[in-house]
Amino acid sequence: MKNTIKYLFVAAAIAAISACDMNLLPTDSIVYEPGGQVIATREDLTQFEARIMSDYRAIHGGMYNIIEDVMTDGFNASSGFGNNYGSVHRTDDSFSSSDGYIESYWSNHYIVIKDYNVLINALNDEVNIPSGTEQMAGIIQGEAYMFRAEAYMNLVRHFGSQYNPNDPEALGVPVVLEFDLYARPARNTVHEVYKQIKADLDSAAVRLAGQVGLLQADYPTIDAVNALYARYYLDTQDYKNAAAVAGKVISSGKYTLSNTASKLLDESRNDMGTEAIMQLYGSLQEMPNATSVYTSMFSSQDHGVCFRSLFLPTKKLVDSYGATDIRKAAWFTSSDYYTELNGTYYRGDFFTFVKYLGNSTLYSGEVPNGVQMCKPFLISEMYLIKAEAEAMMEEIPKAKSTINVLQTARGATKTSGRLEDIQNEWFRETVGEGMRWTCLKRWGLGYDKRVAQTGTLSKNAVMVGEYYDARSLSADDKAFVWPIPADERRLNANLKQNPGYGSE
Repeated sequence: MKNTIKYLFVAAAIAAISACDMNLLPTDSIVYEPGGQVIATREDLTQFEARIMSDYRAIHGGMYNIIEDVMTDGFNASSGFGNNYGSVHRTDDSFSSSDGYIESYWSNHYIVIKDYNVLINALNDEVNIPSGTEQMAGIIQGEAYMFRAEAYMNLVRHFGSQYNPNDPEALGVPVVLEFDLYARPARNTVHEVYKQIKADLDSAAVRLAGQVGLLQADYPTIDAVNALYARYYLDTQDYKNAAAVAGKVISSGKYTLSNTASKLLDESRNDMGTEAIMQLYGSLQEMPNATSVYTSMFSSQDHGVCFRSLFLPTKKLVDSYGATDIRKAAWFTSSDYYTELNGTYYRGDFFTFVKYLGNSTLYSGEVPNGVQMCKPFLISEMYLIKAEAEAMMEEIPKAKSTINVLQTARGATKTSGRLEDIQNEWFRETVGEGMRWTCLKRWGLGYDKRVAQTGTLSKNAVMVGEYYDARSLSADDKAFVWPIPADERRLNANLKQNPGYGSE
């Protein structure tokens, strides 16, 4: 009986606010029989590459960044947030194995992994490499290897225990490299998942070695592969290699840190900066995922363009920036627009997070939509990884030198190279990029409350209570390992549940 690989895609919106994240995923199918021919021409190969690039764009930005940030201590739910991302923000009993956001994160990653697998496996058969496309096919297969490595890293970071070199039995996620309709794969260990990530990165590095780094590259380059290597080495506590690989990307000299507020806005909002190692394609016809929860703008007859923010920055986040820090000037505003919440309009009373207000070329009319081109890798992250790795190796003077470069560019107060100082810089620098929860998990830290801005409290602009502004999360809270989705476990009894989420 032939082992036919057939991939069907079904993605339903879990809430209006994140429906666009689902709609970017393909809804057709790819059929491949091992040993058979599915790529006959150069055009076929180009179309397959376009498919995996579309997949890759579909799982960046939007909810894939939002969940981590609203789960932690940088944002308060506004009084008009309408329970969007409510379960992940509160992490109360509604944060369960039936949570729609978590289910979508899991299923959408496995959807795109299926496509990556098809292309990787097909290109292992010579019959699928049209004459004269050998080099091209190798590069495209390298892209698929890199994308698969990143997808598995995202999955194991969220659904597996934190990597521990002394705990080889800790559970990660199933590693699926070929489709079998009848298979019910059990979860691989965290170590096994990271081993696969490393193997995929090694395969990508060989095939993409000639794809030189390029500012705002919209396809993978060797610098993007190295940026992902840096994340891998930091996760697996190989600090020597983490510092070395991050340093290699930095020393390429192709990516420059913004040192004025206007340059930083060009980077984060206008997609015309100097920091993006990758910047994924976007247009009015092919819209990236929206990060509009922080602004949710609309036009009012009496007040013009206004905010209707679903989440507002906490006091801790706003106060973390010094007076001369260009990030505060570029990414936060208290008076640019009115904010409407439950029928009341405010201006000048509290700060709103506007890092992702919206690129004007990606919306029509006067109302920004919170859409920017997604940037999977920025040079600023390489400075943070290098500094953290150096601090973990107790090379404090080196860590200080590394982090001070970033701080000087941002107009921030220079600190020591102690781990705590670098952790604080991660918080300030990567806000909105979907890294806060991952960082806390990696460091074995929780957070203590989400103290709200004074202005938001006095105006009743944020939700208050045990699971809102008073929410604390200990380092050992179950929420630092997401539940295996209930629907997946109903289909596959071999998927063991994570502790704290019901029956195993």
